[in-house]
Amino acid sequence: MYEFRGDGWHVSAQSHGQMLLALYVRDLAGIEHPGLPAIARLAPAVKPHAAAEFSGYHAAELRQEWQDWWHRILHHDEREETAFSPPGFAFFADSPTLQRLLRAHYGSALSWSRERLAEYSRVSAEHHATGRRRMLEQMITERALELEREPRPMQLKMVELPLAQRRAWFVDPGTVILSQDLPRDAELYRSFLEPVIRFML
Repeated sequence: MYEFRGDGWHVSAQSHGQMLLALYVRDLAGIEHPGLPAIARLAPAVKPHAAAEFSGYHAAELRQEWQDWWHRILHHDEREETAFSPPGFAFFADSPTLQRLLRAHYGSALSWSRERLAEYSRVSAEHHATGRRRMLEQMITERALELEREPRPMQLKMVELPLAQRRAWFVDPGTVILSQDLPRDAELYRSFLEPVIRFML
């Protein structure tokens, strides 16, 4: 995890276990993701091995149940922290198709997510060691200096995930989901985050 605090602002960057699990399930089942924000596929790619298990009505039902779950995660439903209680997954009793999918594939989803979290620790440490994290700090400092007023208090949470596209998705004014590889491209990183900082400060 990365944190940067200043005079009235707090920025953090970290991964997110629940999002990793949800996106793994999405890709494993071949669920289309038309909702906003429409997050890219995972990297490394997760093959849609479970897609054949659902067709017709059940595929549509699964997509809606997954969308409801994703919405709860994005909007910080505190119940999500204790959502997984194998083998029954009682939290998903109102989402029977998703519940069935989780019962069948939770083990692989959990193993994959743990591997990605370990990988993220290495990636985040590399961003810090190479000075990539300072790009964000510089953007904030530059914006604060150019203002002719006091900067507004700012709380920005960046969720860094292993995604196939190097870009960012704006969830709400205080939350951004981005590819954990995005900081490797300084110009692209700035193009996505500078407008957010200008808006918030």
